[in-house]
Amino acid sequence: MYCETPIPGLGTLWISSPAEGATTISADGCADIILRDDQLIVAGPSTRWLLARGSEQHPTVGLRFSPGLAGAGLGIDAFELRDRILPAQGLLPTALAERGERALRALLGAAESPAARGPQEGPTSGAPDLSRAAESRYAGRLRDAARAVPRELALHSEARRLRWVDEVRAAALRAEPLPRLARRLGYSERQLRRRMLQTFGYGYASLRRVLRAERARDLILRGAPLATAASLAGYADQSHMAREFGRVIGAAPAQLAAASGSSGA
Repeated sequence: MYCETPIPGLGTLWISSPAEGATTISADGCADIILRDDQLIVAGPSTRWLLARGSEQHPTVGLRFSPGLAGAGLGIDAFELRDRILPAQGLLPTALAERGERALRALLGAAESPAARGPQEGPTSGAPDLSRAAESRYAGRLRDAARAVPRELALHSEARRLRWVDEVRAAALRAEPLPRLARRLGYSERQLRRRMLQTFGYGYASLRRVLRAERARDLILRGAPLATAASLAGYADQSHMAREFGRVIGAAPAQLAAASGSSGA
């Protein structure tokens, strides 16, 4: 089971149940701090799909920063972390790492409590029960934790100062050309790229690529024909979508259409 709840102006708090093996994680342009197997790790801003493992014994919990908030959220140059998963120790500022681990550990403790697990039937392996029957209780605890995280991490005020980040994300969604965006924000193209590398961890073209692939994926999952999804998402044609989609999502468009029950025709 996977459960998440938004933290306005910051990102998303999430938790996933124990799982065996690695999972394909599509690129979303975000960075996460994650508590997994009693270790705090950092997943840098993603511009391509990757394989990530969860814990086989305990839930994995994390805070995902919205695109553009990685630099402010993690207190370092986001470009250094792009498409990497690294231990937080020695990477993040010590105070931030301690606050992040404390907040995530509190959520993990709530998830592993008997109240969160609910009634048990038959023998158990000792791992929390994250079945659908417990999901509503679990989601409530996640929402409670989400209200406390911004105070714990002291990041809300920093995130609010990055107003230009929202402008960049909105411009990328509507495929605004980079020169026009830079002029509107009062930067040269080089200045805007430098600021994006520090805060997003990647440039404007990468942001557009990730958002375009996400849009196409959502359309395909809703049953749109592949050619229609390519056009509405902003690709030049279906071949263009196929080339970018595999790198960002980790599957071919036709594979996703088949898995969702759509013909993709």
